[in-house]
Amino acid sequence: MSIKALNRYAGSKKWSLIMLSLTLAFSAGYAGADGGAGDAAQKSAAKITAGSYSAVEQGIGGDVTVTATVDDAGVIKDIKVDAPKETPELGGQAAPKLAKEIVRNQSLAIDGVTGATVTSNAVLRAAQAAIAQSGVDVEALKAVKVVKNGVNEEKTVDVVVVGAGASGTAAALASAEAGARVLVVERSPSVGGAGKLASGLFAVRSPMLKAKKLEFKTDDLFNRLMEYDHYLSNGPLTRRIIEESPSTIDWLTKYGVKLYLSDHNVQQAQNDDPIKWRMYHRYKDSGEAFKNMYDNFQKMHGELMTGVTGQSLLKGADGTVNGLVALKEDGGTLTIHAKSVVLATGGYGGDVNRVKQQMNVPNMSSLAWPNRGEGVKMAWDAGAAKGQQSALIHAAELLALSGTKADGFNSNLLIRLIKTPLMWVDMAGTRFANEELVYDTAYWANAAYAVGGDYYIIVDENTLNAFTKGKQPFELSGAGAPNPEGTGDFVKLANDSLASGQVFKGATLGELAKNAGMDAAVLEASITAYNQAIGTKKDGRFGKSAANLVYAVNQGPFFAFKARVVNLSSIGGIRVNENLEALNIDSHPVRGLYATGNNASGFYNSYPPYQGLALGFAYNSGRIAGESAARYALGK
Repeated sequence: MSIKALNRYAGSKKWSLIMLSLTLAFSAGYAGADGGAGDAAQKSAAKITAGSYSAVEQGIGGDVTVTATVDDAGVIKDIKVDAPKETPELGGQAAPKLAKEIVRNQSLAIDGVTGATVTSNAVLRAAQAAIAQSGVDVEALKAVKVVKNGVNEEKTVDVVVVGAGASGTAAALASAEAGARVLVVERSPSVGGAGKLASGLFAVRSPMLKAKKLEFKTDDLFNRLMEYDHYLSNGPLTRRIIEESPSTIDWLTKYGVKLYLSDHNVQQAQNDDPIKWRMYHRYKDSGEAFKNMYDNFQKMHGELMTGVTGQSLLKGADGTVNGLVALKEDGGTLTIHAKSVVLATGGYGGDVNRVKQQMNVPNMSSLAWPNRGEGVKMAWDAGAAKGQQSALIHAAELLALSGTKADGFNSNLLIRLIKTPLMWVDMAGTRFANEELVYDTAYWANAAYAVGGDYYIIVDENTLNAFTKGKQPFELSGAGAPNPEGTGDFVKLANDSLASGQVFKGATLGELAKNAGMDAAVLEASITAYNQAIGTKKDGRFGKSAANLVYAVNQGPFFAFKARVVNLSSIGGIRVNENLEALNIDSHPVRGLYATGNNASGFYNSYPPYQGLALGFAYNSGRIAGESAARYALGK
């Protein structure tokens, strides 16, 4: 599955560090502040002590230390941030930017940086704590409003691409390659988005596959994907994406994207079906890939502007889309006149409430890039029809772990419990699936989603002791969060986690059910049936293999660990054709408007269990849209 965990979320510290830093919005002020910095200082002038003060908060990768220098009038003279373990392209860029804005505006009411919310929050909390030590009234500083009065601008190009992730980058390259004047606008401070976090993309019949004597046919994959989605997918679009996939590998390679094929599969459930994982072309270095692509884009005279958020589309009297109005991070308006607009804004995965509403579940953890659906809304407002929409759900996470963030991406050894086929029950206590689904990211998430998004992992203390000894007869799933290394006392870890309110314990099954909010009779019946399956090595209910029918739940104390399905993005929203033109309700193109990647509906609805589809669709849809947009803009 693709976008790194947009395919298995990933297996690397880089993924977990970056994905946790995802969310909401950036707009750092470039002008003065309303209310005046002096007010905050004057309110506490009598107790202000000039000097430099430091405070520490937890960021994504480690400690974030802020040192604030304040004079005897309470004016913030300097902010220094030491954040060596933050992700360089996200938190590493955000920290000094926020420091500058605090001093510039003499305010703590500074917005966080898009894609670096955790780091942003750590900087602002540490700054507040450091400044408070001087005696300055920090509540007054938080009330100082930041005023933005940036300069308005206008630009004219052939094609404007909104979003610099994988699909937007591909669209920009393809349009520039065709001879169009191209401008890319990106709301975050860096390019790549979720596409930089991905592991790789699918392709059939690529030269790399042929070199390994692996042959996956277009017809085979097309039929599988259409059948998986019950023919709710857009047939012409699905066919074209697959047909273009081998040439897109060569095309990306030409622009400096280095890929390789691995002989190791991280999702063990797919081992016997090679098409699900062997066509997965993986990045060697995604950061280098995006650098190389934008170096080539600029050689073709393309322009990139970061810190720019699309607001609305410009339209002619005949309904043709002919430009974009965007907001710059300094508060100024950027008006772009263009013959073609490509919306590559990445869906609305960062809008947690909207995703929950769309999926009809109250419980869903979000590790999505902080896109909030601006592109989808702009398209709808311009006359594009709504297409199928869903969430890109992948695997699940433990909701809370002792001494760590509630993210599932950490080094707590209890993660091993969620990565193995132990007993699962829903919130009432009913066993609901073959737990071997844990070895497939999509199926695992789908099963959890089907019971409302939350479920419990049920074990007794004997099982925890077995994990302490490290003698499990089954392997850890490679799907989902990275597997932690090391050894530890699982009973102690479990007991330490009880305070989180997401891990429950009971001396009896009845007590466990009461503490966890389950129905005692239902839980006891489920465990009785499960223990019988363990004893006979035959799971007559869900077909779990004898090899994984290992740990009975029969001797207290008993534990229940709450897990929750994880969402990595939204899927779809804008109806498109095989040229990635946005369509109206009558399936006619909205002239001048194109949609790519997670904005575009039709390639799949529920994510199929084939690795690399999400990133593959991003690059291929972007490339096709870029070619189409340039052709229209240049009148070819």
